[in-house]
Amino acid sequence: MGNKKMLSIFLLIVMVFVTVLSGCGTKTTTSIPEATSGGQEDKSKPDKLTPISVAIVSNTTSFLPLYVAEKKGMFEKYNLEVDLRKIEGGVLALRGLQAGDFQFIASLAESIMTSVNEGANMKIIGSLSDQTLYSVFVSPEINTIEDLRGKAAAVLQPGNGVDIIMRWWLKENGLEPDQDIRMISAGGTPSRLAALRNGQVQVTVLQPPNDINGEQAGMKRFVNLSDELQNYNHTVISSSGTVIQKQPEVARAFMAATADAIAFIKDPVNSKEAIQIAIDSMGMDQEIATKSLDFVKDSFPDQAKINVEGIKWAINAVKETGSIKNDLPVEKVIDERFYMTN
Repeated sequence: MGNKKMLSIFLLIVMVFVTVLSGCGTKTTTSIPEATSGGQEDKSKPDKLTPISVAIVSNTTSFLPLYVAEKKGMFEKYNLEVDLRKIEGGVLALRGLQAGDFQFIASLAESIMTSVNEGANMKIIGSLSDQTLYSVFVSPEINTIEDLRGKAAAVLQPGNGVDIIMRWWLKENGLEPDQDIRMISAGGTPSRLAALRNGQVQVTVLQPPNDINGEQAGMKRFVNLSDELQNYNHTVISSSGTVIQKQPEVARAFMAATADAIAFIKDPVNSKEAIQIAIDSMGMDQEIATKSLDFVKDSFPDQAKINVEGIKWAINAVKETGSIKNDLPVEKVIDERFYMTN
């Protein structure tokens, strides 16, 4: 009986020991992450040539990387067949993005923020210029800030990025928009320059290449805003929620091609070719293309990365205009998952 009792106790101990070991083994197995399926979420580009449309909202030098990517076959390298379409005005581009007519748009960041705040399914995924390219231009008789008191400033339209920047600069320098100075909606950059030249307004903001045109017309570059505004995204790349969620490989491919184009432009060896692409694609002459590219080149961010602090600044600036009334976390505006990885 004693031997049987001892045997039973021994078997019970063995069973408990095996159970404990089995439990430990189970824990070890479940802690190892499962391998990814290798689906679209992991692809760097589509499996086959994929047609997409991209809206460009103005004919300015900050958009040059997209034209370089087109001319140098960089989009095709990543299986993208890209139709670059010039659209007059960010509103039409935004509507096209929401409707699925465009997979990407290159535009000012502020309109994207306002749209997201209103419920639009889109996000900023990259930047074509991570600092402001605006300069404040004034008519020849303006010599000081105080000379602008009682005068008129030209913007594109209320709540637009141009309007926000103009108002910010005036306030920073002691002038209250709509009180100390009239704010006039004059339209796009060429129209604002025309209003400045003919005396309708005495101050506006211009960007390359129109700033060169302004100087040639005898207007005065009063200040380069990049000296005063340290964090900004002059031109951003945005995509719809549909592309981001259902075609992430297309977003990665587009960002990779854009990153390649930026690297090409910033390499001094390619300066002449980049200038020629600007001349051919954007209708600039040699002098304006050369000066504009020299001014803009340092603003092209490596890998087309977003200046996140610049996005935060812009959200707050848009809030001050009343266009955004609720809290808008930066995470709802940007998505940084699509940068090219080496």
